[in-house]
Amino acid sequence: MRAATELIKIWTEALVPVCNHSRSHAGQELKWLMQHAREQARLSLRVDHHSNNDSSSSTTKRSGTVSLSEREVALMESYIDQRVQGRKPLQYILGTQPFMDLEILTRPPTLIPRWETEEWTGRLATMLKNASPGPFSHPSTNTTGSRTSNFNIIDICTGSGCIPLGLASVLPPGSSYLVGIDVHPKAIELAKENKIKNQALLRNNRIEFHQADLLAPDAVDKFQRWMSEEKGDQQQKQQTEAPRSGYNLVISNPPYIAPAEYNTLEPEVAQWEDPKALLADEDGLAFYPRIAHMAIELLDREARRWRNGPELDKVRIPELVFEIGGDHQVDFVTTAAKSAGFSRVEVCKDLADRARCIIGAR
Repeated sequence: MRAATELIKIWTEALVPVCNHSRSHAGQELKWLMQHAREQARLSLRVDHHSNNDSSSSTTKRSGTVSLSEREVALMESYIDQRVQGRKPLQYILGTQPFMDLEILTRPPTLIPRWETEEWTGRLATMLKNASPGPFSHPSTNTTGSRTSNFNIIDICTGSGCIPLGLASVLPPGSSYLVGIDVHPKAIELAKENKIKNQALLRNNRIEFHQADLLAPDAVDKFQRWMSEEKGDQQQKQQTEAPRSGYNLVISNPPYIAPAEYNTLEPEVAQWEDPKALLADEDGLAFYPRIAHMAIELLDREARRWRNGPELDKVRIPELVFEIGGDHQVDFVTTAAKSAGFSRVEVCKDLADRARCIIGAR
């Protein structure tokens, strides 16, 4: 067997072409892969130890300060092959992706959470939490003295569930009811797993995930029905909590890649992530008008003391948030939101100075 340092050099060189020809990027990926291999090898060793007490396969290859067991080498060879030859995304190999303070499970073909989405989700949570007057500046409590979930959010095209889960991890404890919907059963299955995995960090905010097609004729009725239904452990609180009359915020990160652009995507995206979660007709813009009009029907019609008043020129508390693909989509999505009934519409840029979100309020 080659020395560990020699293997590390070979693996790094192999990763460079799939890491934008960046040696530092390749080195970072290698570090994550080696850490993952070490964790998996330890798990495998424990299983073997309990099954046959055989430690013969855990021989360690040492070189300098680096040591690799035969198990780790075998795993690394597999990971490097998947990454380089198969162009499998790093996150699918590792099985997780950090998102805010959460660890989101990743599994093909469900979309991997992007840093752009993480960044604006964190900003949105801060905007909602700190607004005064706002939905959380005067907590509502029930007769038992516990906080009621009186701020209601729906995330359309939820994928892995990272957006509602990320918001729930930051918003005040027990303050919010969040619904994530997606047409793909594998996405909903993964979102539910992510809820379980991160349950301790969700601050007692209630989250549900449902499979549904936003293009179905009865989509709005379904989404509204979830708002009015009380299920499971919430049934006991039905007599003490105020009824939910509508959503306060509609979020969507819909498919927005045009077919022409799709042909230029990296293999890590085009070959592994679900095309139906990426592609949209009409130059990537097909879903925005539909969702904007749905949002108007889904939003709470009752006046709230913290709602954006007519005297405000800017969106203080968004009722609609769209992720978009960049500056080229701003005009169309802005017009779609205004046509649906959102009188105040703003563009938010990401850390790369690209238009990333359209936010709106009635």
